[in-house]
Amino acid sequence: MRLFPRFREERILREEVALVYKNYPVGIFGFFLVTVIATAVLYIVSEPKGIFYWQAACAAVSFVPLFRYWRIRNKKTDPYKEATKQVWDFIFIGIVWGSMSLLYTEADSTAVMVAITALSTGLAAAALAMQSPCLPVFLAYAYTSLPALALSMFLLGGQVYIAMGIAGILYLITLTVFAYNLELTVKNSIELRFENVELIDQLQDAITETEEANRAKSVFLASASHDLRQPLHAMGLFIETLNGTKLDAYQQSVVKHVESASEATREMLNTLLDFSKLDAGVIEPKPRAFRVQTLFNKMEKELAATADNKSLIYRTRDTKAAAYADMSLVELILRNLITNAIRYTETGGLLIACRQRENQTLLIEVWDTGIGIPKEEQKNIFREFHQLGNPERDRQKGFGLGLAIAKGLSDTMELKLTLHSKPESGTVFRLTLPEAEISVVEDIPKSESPNRFNDKQVLIIDDDESVRLGMRELLLSWGCDCLIAESADDALVLTDGKAPDLLIVDYRLREEKTGREAIELLRNKLDENLPAIIITGDTAADRLREAQASDALLLHKPVSSTELQRTMASLFI
Repeated sequence: MRLFPRFREERILREEVALVYKNYPVGIFGFFLVTVIATAVLYIVSEPKGIFYWQAACAAVSFVPLFRYWRIRNKKTDPYKEATKQVWDFIFIGIVWGSMSLLYTEADSTAVMVAITALSTGLAAAALAMQSPCLPVFLAYAYTSLPALALSMFLLGGQVYIAMGIAGILYLITLTVFAYNLELTVKNSIELRFENVELIDQLQDAITETEEANRAKSVFLASASHDLRQPLHAMGLFIETLNGTKLDAYQQSVVKHVESASEATREMLNTLLDFSKLDAGVIEPKPRAFRVQTLFNKMEKELAATADNKSLIYRTRDTKAAAYADMSLVELILRNLITNAIRYTETGGLLIACRQRENQTLLIEVWDTGIGIPKEEQKNIFREFHQLGNPERDRQKGFGLGLAIAKGLSDTMELKLTLHSKPESGTVFRLTLPEAEISVVEDIPKSESPNRFNDKQVLIIDDDESVRLGMRELLLSWGCDCLIAESADDALVLTDGKAPDLLIVDYRLREEKTGREAIELLRNKLDENLPAIIITGDTAADRLREAQASDALLLHKPVSSTELQRTMASLFI
């Protein structure tokens, strides 16, 4: 007999059945104890015949379903079948209990009637709490036990008992309404839980898709960046070498244009590199005290010419303040903010200033009279690749990474970067820095004159022939003695057991070998801790972390001659 048609959703019924079964041990055992009390009361008051047989029947209908419950617990079963079994369990329990009302009630024994009525109504209330998750189970017990009690009252006759019988029927109806509402509440709770689980699954899927999209984006940027950096690095080396030769005026002009195009490309690739470093988490701030004015002077020297080319006024307000932060990272933030201000300002100009606050903090401000930022867009401009006023994706307006990098760097240093803007009027960005004492300031080191490395032997390992040749020509112009090799094994043959003064190694070599492995091999074979520079065009997060961990200085392609020269000089000291 199927009491639960298939239109009741299986997963909801399964939960309802589980909730009822969860109450089985306490509920059925409690019922058995009540039957023991009822037997004791009836026996003491009137010693009815057969009361102990009734008690035995109560024990049977109590412990048979309890035993079956222990057998199926923790097993996956058909909820329709289990719900049907629960209904039959409580039909038998209700019949056995209700039989007591018909067999042992006596009109002249008020104590017995009060006891049976109290126990019957109490059990019905307990059943409501126990069986309400599944309404048919409660009805199975309530509509077998309580009608028997009401019938016994009607059979006894008399106004009092008839009134009690009517009250019993009303009590049953009231419990039925309560049970229906409780089951509805339980069902809604179960449905809500399932909906929450589904929403969590959908959210997890969305997060997974987002992570996969971010991973794909990072892989694409890393691959594209690496493939572009290789030829650009070689081109830069040849341009530097060409600049060191005798050229006529026309040739110098052509080389100047080539150098300008190369520098623009390098700037865009370095922007991608800065973003990749943030994404990889390899940037570690190294705070120290520095003069803010010295940084302002450097920015003006580098960027004022760009503002002049757009007929913009570039002004810096002098300051005597000193800040405590990672000077190179603050410089990168400031460069991005100023470059962004110049890019989006057509008339007027920009002002770079520093304000001292009473709580020992500084506000470095970049003001412009540019196009401004609408209020609804101000939260979005720090997102990567988000640009305003550049629907045509003009490369001269960058990638839309400058402000994302500035925000990422400020977060890395736990600094506050805010903005205030009004469309068509301009924008001000404010970077909050801790103030430092002037007495402990170390200034930005001044650039040194070009170094020459006469008689220094440098071993170059790179799997790209154009890079090897370009690097050799440049180092030869600096007075170095160069050895070039395609792999670490070739390099070992060239050295013939004699250690060079410096290793310059590409990070990604053939046969999936790395520059880090090449350096370790040469150091082990030559039994000397050779100074080394790793040059890489790879911007993948794991590659950056691995290269960063190596015992070598790390440079990124395309490397400028000034940067390479400075790095080599620091290793030859």
